[in-house]
Amino acid sequence: MIAILITFISVLLKLCFWAIFIHVLMSWFASGRTQFGEILDQIVQPILHPFRWARIGMLDLSPIVALIALDLAANFLVQILLKYQ
Repeated sequence: MIAILITFISVLLKLCFWAIFIHVLMSWFASGRTQFGEILDQIVQPILHPFRWARIGMLDLSPIVALIALDLAANFLVQILLKYQ
């Protein structure tokens, strides 16, 4: 049961990582808003919102801080779950 939970958390956080990464790329290169971009925006914005303090002038570092926080949280959760396995 614990192994399934660890796998689920791992997959979920990898999906969040790729969603943020694609969102950043689309913000740089996509011309205009697409339906996919709107859906991705609805998924990513709640994740990035707590990290909006990470701005330097016009440079928004919140995706980088969010990715680091997701990685730390994933490692922390996996270590806790491995103790109970």
